[in-house]
Amino acid sequence: MSKAPNAADREVGKRIRLYRREKKLTQPQLAHHVGITSQQLQKYENGINRIAVGKLVEIATALKVEMVAFFDRIPTVEPSNDNQLEDPQFDFTHEALLMSTAFMSISKPFLRKRILELVQAVVAREFEAEALLADIERQPAQSAVPDV
Repeated sequence: MSKAPNAADREVGKRIRLYRREKKLTQPQLAHHVGITSQQLQKYENGINRIAVGKLVEIATALKVEMVAFFDRIPTVEPSNDNQLEDPQFDFTHEALLMSTAFMSISKPFLRKRILELVQAVVAREFEAEALLADIERQPAQSAVPDV
């Protein structure tokens, strides 16, 4: 996998600039807020340097935008054949990003823990969960309002 910025990196940079300008922040102001130089922010915005996910989270927080805003409708980039990750565990999809963003917005730690336990239980019993979902999908939809 190449470390050189690609079209998706450039698009994320453009969106950082767009949201920064919407918030009427200068590059130095945003850079100071997230602990980088304004030159580094400029390189991110121009797609010259790739941005680490952790730093992107800080930028999203500073700009008060959801992480998904940086990725929504970005065309997928075909990976190069060298050193591709074959493990599906590392296939971060749009759904995974949405799930992660939603999960992190849950403010109560005990609730996050319970949701994590639920997801882990589903994973552990995925076959049974798929069968249950198939049964649910075969059942006719029930009206929320009883017939009178």
